[in-house]
Amino acid sequence: MKYLLRLVSLIFLISLLPDCSTFNARNAQSSLIIIQFTLQKDELLLDEFLDPRFQKVTLQKGDQTFEYNENSENYYYFQNLKEGGYEIADAVHLLNRGATDFAFGSTKQPPKIDVDFDRKLIEASRVNLDPATIVFMGTFNVRVNFRFQEEDQVIVRYSKTPEEEKAALEHLYKNFPRSSWGQKAKAKLKGGI
Repeated sequence: MKYLLRLVSLIFLISLLPDCSTFNARNAQSSLIIIQFTLQKDELLLDEFLDPRFQKVTLQKGDQTFEYNENSENYYYFQNLKEGGYEIADAVHLLNRGATDFAFGSTKQPPKIDVDFDRKLIEASRVNLDPATIVFMGTFNVRVNFRFQEEDQVIVRYSKTPEEEKAALEHLYKNFPRSSWGQKAKAKLKGGI
């Protein structure tokens, strides 16, 4: 019984310690951009085995590019950004990065999906970031149609609705409740989007 009481006390004390995660605002002026990516492939069997997350997602601000710092399911977080205009730059999904390190048996499957965003989509994704804010850039739905001995067809649909923004903030708070970003998301949800 003493052992159980000590264990419960230790767990309680650990829960009171500050969150040591690197996923926190660096200072009071730091900002965060959230992007959602979904991936659909025309090979249903592959959908079951492959990790749907993108290994590389970058934003651009002028000549600078920024890679995501953290991701959770299909949300990508770019933290500690300074104010200014940001837009989507690049996204890459390595197809053989799933539950194992070998490629699955499709003879027509390339090693990666490299999403090329057209100028219109880049301009639509542009957000102006103010200091000390969280901004939802939008949802990019990527659909890939694999073609045998031809270039694959990659179709990207972009959307940004209040419902998607609310879901992104709720997901951030649910998965990082003790981080400063999670607390800012909670405050933004309470204040209304």
